[in-house]
Amino acid sequence: MDEQWAVVVGAVAGGVLAGVPALLSAWWSRQSQREQTQAQHVLMAGQLQSAHLLQVMEPRRRVYGDFIAAVHELRTKLYEAWSNGHPDGYGRLLLVLEDEEFSRRLERVRAQVALEGPDAVVTAAEGVMELLAAMHARVVSVEESDIVAEFAMAGEDVPPPPELAELKPGLDLMIAAARKALAEHGATALLPSNLR
Repeated sequence: MDEQWAVVVGAVAGGVLAGVPALLSAWWSRQSQREQTQAQHVLMAGQLQSAHLLQVMEPRRRVYGDFIAAVHELRTKLYEAWSNGHPDGYGRLLLVLEDEEFSRRLERVRAQVALEGPDAVVTAAEGVMELLAAMHARVVSVEESDIVAEFAMAGEDVPPPPELAELKPGLDLMIAAARKALAEHGATALLPSNLR
């Protein structure tokens, strides 16, 4: 009987010794699968978030670019009008500033920038638009006062409106704000939501 018990105890001990590693191996395998599945979910969420980020940033980048391009084009036309228009440079500036088609285009991209935001970019864009409005008011005032003719009769050069020189720094502020907004938006969007 002792032999039978020894056989039974040996069989049980052998089964336990063979089964415990098998159970531990199965448990470890299942843990690894869970961790792989979680890692795949995190990776997929990151890819989806990156795709969403590109979808969000691209229209904003395009809108900022359209505004900047329109102001650059207007600035170039204003400088051409000024350099080609002496002695009536202000009259030619007025023609450029009052071009209806271009004004509508500029107002459309201005509205798009206002919708896209953020506030720093909108404020910088509005600063550029205020410069243009101030330049328009000055040019109209000079044209109505006929001061250009007085300068010409006195043999003096008429200086360009100061807003023309201020336009480049104003546009540079808009560009800097747009770059910062695009960079910050991208970095923030890639952070986990609990760190934002």
